[in-house]
Amino acid sequence: METTRTADVVIVGAGIIGLACALELAQSGTSVALIGPCAGRHPGQASRAAGAMLTVFSEVEAAHPPERVAIEVAERVAARVGYEAWLDQLAEGGQPVTLTPGVWVTANTPTDRAELAAIAAAAAGAGVPGELHSPGNVPGLVSETVFEALWLPGEAGVDAEALTGSATAAVLAHPRICWLDTDAVTVTEAGSAMRVATAAGTTVTAEQVVLAAGVQIPALLRHSPGLELAAPPVLAGRGVSMVLDATPAPVASPIRTPNRGFACGAHLVARTDGGLYLGATNRLSTHPVLDRCPSVDEIATLLHDGTHELNADLRHAQIREARVGYRPYTTDHLPLVGRTAHPKVLLATATYRCGMLLAPHVARLIQHEVDHPGALLDHPYSPRRSIQTPGLTELLTAHRTALADVICQPGGSLPAGTAAALGGHLCAALAHQLADPAVQRLAASAPVEEVLPLLLDVAGRRSQ
Repeated sequence: METTRTADVVIVGAGIIGLACALELAQSGTSVALIGPCAGRHPGQASRAAGAMLTVFSEVEAAHPPERVAIEVAERVAARVGYEAWLDQLAEGGQPVTLTPGVWVTANTPTDRAELAAIAAAAAGAGVPGELHSPGNVPGLVSETVFEALWLPGEAGVDAEALTGSATAAVLAHPRICWLDTDAVTVTEAGSAMRVATAAGTTVTAEQVVLAAGVQIPALLRHSPGLELAAPPVLAGRGVSMVLDATPAPVASPIRTPNRGFACGAHLVARTDGGLYLGATNRLSTHPVLDRCPSVDEIATLLHDGTHELNADLRHAQIREARVGYRPYTTDHLPLVGRTAHPKVLLATATYRCGMLLAPHVARLIQHEVDHPGALLDHPYSPRRSIQTPGLTELLTAHRTALADVICQPGGSLPAGTAAALGGHLCAALAHQLADPAVQRLAASAPVEEVLPLLLDVAGRRSQ
């Protein structure tokens, strides 16, 4: 039997962003209906598969344009300020969660030196300078390839599972939040209000809707005809990670490599239950299958990077589990937060690899927009912003070295100075594929640098 509920705001999505938004709105006096799975593992959900590190600066890359670095770092700094206070608020209705101060970023290849310099410059510009150390000063680092390490005191590690658990408990305990343990299937207009139908047969009517369901938003919109948001598309970055049993846990503060090969680098983060998180791969997925298991290649890449670049002793660790999460992101790699072209539909998504860090910041922005419609129209995260997408030739020219990195994983290596030359040859070869309809469709569907490894796959199949 179908039932109907009402609320001031309905939030679709129960990852860390949806949980944070629900709590922020409820604490301001708004009644909230939260729709999304409540218990157990959520297939494909980014929050449950996250590391997580509060990467304010270490996601910066040397190739990033200065204007992008300025926007991303400013928003991440804003998120980091008061993060401990947010954890204290969660603990009032949930469970205590503590941060592990600082993150180590290691240099393992000649090109990593430039990456560390870019990261250090971003941190110094924000008034939280990093410190260069020799590898022997990094607790838990056991690697013959590392020649330098950058200590970032402005970053931190957090147990993603403990954090989502604490936020879940706080949401369940809040009297102004009604959590519907099901999935949303359609969003439609209902007179002057909005109506969200769920897979369980329940219908929720609210004044406003916040879509925080990550990579599941495109499918929800496809099943909601007539709902025109005029927002940038949400892409899916598939990430595979592992939780290891390594006794005793070899790291205190998180250790990571810089971003490379269109991925977030390898990283180790200790868990409060004694486990050790090893992450993470990243691959654009044009048709995400949320319950798809990790591939042998993804596991091999993780294990190689973890043991060769971070801690060789991990070869003795036991694999507790492997996880898959799909990170939502946009073509300009900035989140979507705020009101869409539809005056009653807001977006809170596309936080990519920084969802755990940005969650309380995004929640505050959403709460402000709900109370003051139009307040975020000029914000860098606005869904109404104009995005200039690069052409395929521009992407190939800018990321030739990263293409070489991709084909060398896992375990491959190139002589010093040859990555750029090989990347140039790869780009030239791919340029001959530009007339292929399959290449054109793929490039048009996702005009981002992460599409380039997929184009290599297409070219490889064409040549067989």
